[in-house]
Amino acid sequence: MEKNTLDSDTKGEARKGKLILGLIGSPRKLGNCEVFVKEIALSVAEDCKLKLIRMPSLTIEQCLACYRCIMDQPCPQKDDMESLLQQIVHSDAIIIASPVYFLGSHSIIKRIIDRGFLFYEVLEKTYGKPCILINFYGMKNRIGVAPHTMMSFAAFLGLNIKANVNVKAALPGEVLVSPVQRNLAKKLARALFKEGNTSKNHGCPFCGNDIVRMEKRKFTCTLCHGAFRVDDRGERIKIRDGGILGPPEHMLLHKSWLRGMKEEFMKRRKEILRLTQQYKDIGEWIRL
Repeated sequence: MEKNTLDSDTKGEARKGKLILGLIGSPRKLGNCEVFVKEIALSVAEDCKLKLIRMPSLTIEQCLACYRCIMDQPCPQKDDMESLLQQIVHSDAIIIASPVYFLGSHSIIKRIIDRGFLFYEVLEKTYGKPCILINFYGMKNRIGVAPHTMMSFAAFLGLNIKANVNVKAALPGEVLVSPVQRNLAKKLARALFKEGNTSKNHGCPFCGNDIVRMEKRKFTCTLCHGAFRVDDRGERIKIRDGGILGPPEHMLLHKSWLRGMKEEFMKRRKEILRLTQQYKDIGEWIRL
């Protein structure tokens, strides 16, 4: 029976070399996500150990929007979320792979992101860890917003995204049939522990995200919210930083803002509840 890495504790574990954590976003055993991540790990020049978590098998409950974690209180959801974060904390590098389903990543990734307030508890320990993101798609150019979702997951953990690649492989496990894809695995293995930050040679010049919002005379990144324009030569000209991503102390400003909003709500709670109670009995809820 397959056992998730999550079931074992790595805190006191003595090990040699680097620990690579493979986060597999597909329920399919020995599918493209799994075998490609393993091929990358086998191609890493450094002495390393690979541990794996099959994310769809995790129990990740929905966020209750209770703000307890923002107020430094324990999360009431007793599931695998905090254990997952600890596995990321104790790894040296992370490889995340997901199939593209209806133009998006597997839903487990969004479910984890929705619990992202908990990221702030480990951000100072996860910041800067090298990471590779892989999106597996079938039909030509049917990639959708999957790369954006994967980048959001990594970026809000402060991971150093070395590559965010889209790989065409529809048949289960076919990805390594092609010598081109095997060479890609070797290339990604070399990039994983390479010094420096990811190259931002396309998309947003601030974070590298390639899904942007078109506005008058400028583009706004949908991830970091940085603004830029493109000149007549096709060069991307930065206009302003979006103020979302950055070092931990910068990203934690969002937590401070949320705490302020919680305090503001408590001050105005009676006033707001008087208004919302008027809508309590309007409409009929459908129970399925």
